[in-house]
Amino acid sequence: MVTWDKKLSTGDERTDSQHKVLIDKLNEFEMIVSSNSSGDIRREAGEVLDFLQFYAAWHFAQEEQLMTELNCPAAAENKAAHGRFLEMFGKFYSQWQSSSMDIELARSTYRKLSDWVTDHIMTVDAQLKSNGE
Repeated sequence: MVTWDKKLSTGDERTDSQHKVLIDKLNEFEMIVSSNSSGDIRREAGEVLDFLQFYAAWHFAQEEQLMTELNCPAAAENKAAHGRFLEMFGKFYSQWQSSSMDIELARSTYRKLSDWVTDHIMTVDAQLKSNGE
């Protein structure tokens, strides 16, 4: 599970709020696949994945616009990284939708996605701090 703390703060309240939603939903997905006790795990996990698919794309667009407005030097790097995440998530989402995703692969994918999100926030998005001051 990912826990929000000040290391993940970008200094932009709106962006931080959106990051918290992403992290909460990733954690919700992890709890669903880890519990493995629900008879409706595919539906429950699918609902979270549906949300993440659209929310991540929306959030990325918001963040890219902010970085452009602030003339942040990381804007191009950020946009490219978002594209890679959406591609990675899209492959996972397709596997899940086609029922070729097992629980172990789902757990592994959660770790990859959550690691990507936290690393990206701390290395790329954190550049908003110095740019917004």
